[in-house]
Amino acid sequence: MKLNKNNVFANLPMSDYDEVKALSLISYAVAKKLNVSEQEVKSSFLAREATCPSSIGQKIAMPKASASEVSEPQLFAFTSEMPIEWLSVDNKPVNVFLAVVASSDVEIDYEGIKQQLLANADLLQKVKVDPDQLTDTINGLLLQGVEI
Repeated sequence: MKLNKNNVFANLPMSDYDEVKALSLISYAVAKKLNVSEQEVKSSFLAREATCPSSIGQKIAMPKASASEVSEPQLFAFTSEMPIEWLSVDNKPVNVFLAVVASSDVEIDYEGIKQQLLANADLLQKVKVDPDQLTDTINGLLLQGVEI
């Protein structure tokens, strides 16, 4: 799995957003890019969020959704100008979102991705405003031993 530069939305003005509003925006963008049901994607993000918050710490969230029409797992990166209040393991707001969308039967090493993102959180904060640097950084991290 690789992050496509066309799936990167950097420095979005989301200052008055909470996690539900942010996931709605992410769902809309994902559905448009993949030509899938926005309602299916949004429902999946929100259902998962209700049982297991997607914030992994260090101002990073990794929301996951399943979509029946997605043949290959897809990555989307979103960053916000201002951090968003989010139920978080470290009580920090979130400003980097790496959304994963895949069919429900696909195995993905979420823990491996999470560890790479957390180990490089400072770097992600430095490159979050530049789509090219963000794409290259995330793809470089995903190549470092993460099985997808």
